[in-house]
Amino acid sequence: MLNAHGARFVDEGANFRNYTYAQYGAAILEQPGQFAWQVFDSKTYDLLYDEYRFKDAHFVKADRLEDLIAQMSGVDQAAASETLARYNAAVDQTTGFDPTVLDGKATVGLNPPKSNWAQTLDQGPFNAYPVTGGITFTYGGLKVDAEGRVLTGGGDHIKGLFACGEILGGVFYAGYPGGSGLTSGAVFGRRAGQGAAGS
Repeated sequence: MLNAHGARFVDEGANFRNYTYAQYGAAILEQPGQFAWQVFDSKTYDLLYDEYRFKDAHFVKADRLEDLIAQMSGVDQAAASETLARYNAAVDQTTGFDPTVLDGKATVGLNPPKSNWAQTLDQGPFNAYPVTGGITFTYGGLKVDAEGRVLTGGGDHIKGLFACGEILGGVFYAGYPGGSGLTSGAVFGRRAGQGAAGS
């Protein structure tokens, strides 16, 4: 991923997507203009998630990396070219690529590093997707008791008010594994439903 300055700003291979997308979204929102471009070469097309193939997905495409960079609006093109050249030169060529595990195929001497799945961007055509962060849920939220009753700042119940799911506070902080929001909603939803039925 490249920001407006044409620089990488996260370790794109720190872990699987389900464990990093919340942190990466937050990191993108901290970048100038709150956007980034994700760059792929043709070696990885078959590994991309379906949303990259939606008919309304926005992306730019080119046979040469230089021509792709020229289409990435809002990016310092000279810096982006230099960043991608440094990235390509830093990719470990001795470790095998395996998208199903943390494969240790990393970059050497880059900051930030790419810890896994580092492959050179050298096989066209190339695609770049503009991305930004979104809100799945907030980490802060309403405080509840064991029955899902919403509590005031002083710890008193608010009569008739129950909460669960994405509005509930105190479950996650700074990250969460994919799917855990559904688990939280199911568990605390059941408790709040039982609490409301008994009130």
